Order: sequence, then structure tokens, then C-alpha cells
Amino acid sequence: MLRKSIVAAAVAVSACAPAPVAMPASQASEVLELFAAGRAPGDVCTAQGRALLRGAVRAYGAAMAEAGEVWPNARALSGGPDALTSVEASVMIGVAAGFIEISDLDGAARAAVQQTTFAHWPSVSDLRRAADVACPELAELQSTAARFVMERERYENAPQRTDARSEERRRRQADRMQRSLAEMQALADIVTARVEESRSAR
Repeated sequence: MLRKSIVAAAVAVSACAPAPVAMPASQASEVLELFAAGRAPGDVCTAQGRALLRGAVRAYGAAMAEAGEVWPNARALSGGPDALTSVEASVMIGVAAGFIEISDLDGAARAAVQQTTFAHWPSVSDLRRAADVACPELAELQSTAARFVMERERYENAPQRTDARSEERRRRQADRMQRSLAEMQALADIVTARVEESRSAR
């Protein structure tokens, strides 16, 4: 039933002006889970898809604020005691990529997210233009960056053991981080090239 509601919301927003979609927190939670898993019900490269995502962020953030929680929890990126979830990582990097507006976040979360720096977020000049001329690649960059953040969190929070199995696990985690980092840089180079091409064509 909930999935049908998400599909209905996606269809409804395509028929009107693309303002953030109003939805209950339960539906917003599922939209955000799908977004974090790379299976967003709406295409973030369309105004309608972004309206659906932005509505989910607003609805879920409002519910968390009502419960007294600051969401997303940017402090977790700084080695705080709370675990960073895949949804939080995706939302924060979605803001960096321009798919989510900072105004979509609850007031208490805005400052924390704005002050957050992603140590390995590749430099992409003019993200707004990139979202117009290289959106599929930028969306893939967002997804890869969120995956990298989660891999880094797992690596840094893994128990420090010296047995062979633990060391092998950490080696695999380190390899996944490096692959994600290389993919991020390659995608960032493509996005930057598309932005420069679009400027030259003007």
C-alpha cells in the first residue's frame, strides 16, 4: 500500500507545478530509503523527481524535529557517538550535489549540514550548472559519494583486532573505499568536462 502511495505521489507531482510534495513521515521514510539504495521512485534529474525527494526530506525532518531529534545528524561525520545512516549520508551529499535545497532541512539541521565538509568530495565547480548539463553523471557521483561515506564509517568504526580474519575484513573495506574514491574522481572529471563544454558552446 505504501509503495502505491509513493507511485501515486510521483504521478501527481508530474501533473502540477514541481513544489516539494507533501506526504506523511512513513511514506517519506520509504522514499528516502529507496533514494539511499539508488532506487529513488522519482528521477532527480527532473523537477518532479526532485520535488518528490525534497518533500520526503521535509516531511521526515519535521517528524524528527517534533521528536526532538536533529536530522540529518551531521555530527556523526565528525566521529560522534551516533552512527551515520545511509539515508543521512545520501541526504547530506544530496544537498552538496544540489538535488536537495538547504531550506528543505529543519532549522536546527541546516547549520550543521552547511558546516559539514566532506574530506574526499571531489571539486566540481558550479554545481547548479552541472545539475543542468550533466545530471545523470552528477546523480551517479552523489550515489558513489554516499557509498564512500558509509564505507569510511564502517572502516573507522570497525573493532581493532589483530586476528587474520579481522585484518582481511579491514583490507577489503579499505579496498572498497579506494574504489569508491577512484569512481568519484572519475565521475567528477566527467561532470567538470561537461560543464566546461557547455560554457564553450555558449
